[in-house]
Amino acid sequence: MDFNTTLRLLWLILPAYVANGTPVVAAKIITALNLEKHPIDFNKYFFDRKRIFGNNKSWEGFLAGLVLGIITGFIQYYIIEDDIYIYRGILLSFGALIGDLIGAFIKRRLGIKPGKPLPVLDQILFIVIAITFTQALNYLTISLIEFVYIIIITFVLHITTNFIAYLLKLKDVPW
Repeated sequence: MDFNTTLRLLWLILPAYVANGTPVVAAKIITALNLEKHPIDFNKYFFDRKRIFGNNKSWEGFLAGLVLGIITGFIQYYIIEDDIYIYRGILLSFGALIGDLIGAFIKRRLGIKPGKPLPVLDQILFIVIAITFTQALNYLTISLIEFVYIIIITFVLHITTNFIAYLLKLKDVPW
């Protein structure tokens, strides 16, 4: 795919990226301000006696990601002047955060502790769920080739941005 196509695809799914990355920053702010995080699973355990999501998934992070992802969609709307960006921003943001929670749920079932990596799932599940959800509701139309391309781009970007966040001390680990 050419550079313009890459930029177009990144622009289309930008709210998902913003929503997915925001909770990391929100967690650092909460910690810096000595505020309490509220686990999204309310510290509850699944029937397998493992936490549903774990302490790293908080209401504060979820809501911050949702709000900033939606704001991204509104900014896109004001630039392009097409209402679809508002709806797409909402759906992509919500889908990305749900995808991240699904990933945390799977990792807890597999006995992987919060913050520990599960390659591939960590990098792409959020965007697969976000795109699938948004496309199913007809607010995003991309081809299968574009979908695969987004997955590849996301995989590389996720690894790169996590390493940068680690260097900036936003994350304790480079994954």
